[in-house]
Amino acid sequence: MSPHEPRLARIAAAIADPTRARVLARLLDGRLHTAGELAAHAGVTAPTMSAHLKLLVDEGLARVRPQGRHRYFGLADGDVAHALEALLRVADGREADGPAADLRRWQQPRMRELRHARSCYGHLAGELGVQWRDRLLSRGWVKACDGGGYALTPAGAAALGELLPGLADVAPVASGRVLYDCVDWSERRDHFAGPLAVAWLDAMIERGWLRRVENSRALRLQPPGQEALSAGA
Repeated sequence: MSPHEPRLARIAAAIADPTRARVLARLLDGRLHTAGELAAHAGVTAPTMSAHLKLLVDEGLARVRPQGRHRYFGLADGDVAHALEALLRVADGREADGPAADLRRWQQPRMRELRHARSCYGHLAGELGVQWRDRLLSRGWVKACDGGGYALTPAGAAALGELLPGLADVAPVASGRVLYDCVDWSERRDHFAGPLAVAWLDAMIERGWLRRVENSRALRLQPPGQEALSAGA
């Protein structure tokens, strides 16, 4: 691709390739994956995947972390994740049959799971993510910060500490932006992103409250998680 092309055109072309689009969608789960894992997911050979990953890294859409004999790939940063989520919303809104097609799409079993709960660059999204944001706000567990974002309140630190001990230590109580709004692809409402949201999802998975669905961003709420969240409602 010519270096003189507009930067936006180069980024759009990098995303537009179907194989690279599948890779980027996979990396939206916020985890690091090897080239072999991504090749298997996209259904291409290892050399083909290596070429695609090099382009994504060169264009600033992905990052690579060498560790021992392996190289792990993830999205470059949260801005890339948010841009991809925005493109997913735009794509859904341009379905040929409009709202009817969108409704049919979300009624498919695989899509119902994604809509209920999924990972969005390391934080909780979907219906469960939106509900969690609503709970934090309605309970007064977070407060808006000047200039945007949200900070944890003392009441929130105590409540989250009861649900998941140690979670509130992620950031100073009532100071700094530990959460910010992220428009949810499926719900068209905000869920929370930010360091506290990432720690929350990590803790839920570690405790067995949520379980990842293989080869998907979907997350399944487990009985212990249902019980704990209901108790803390």
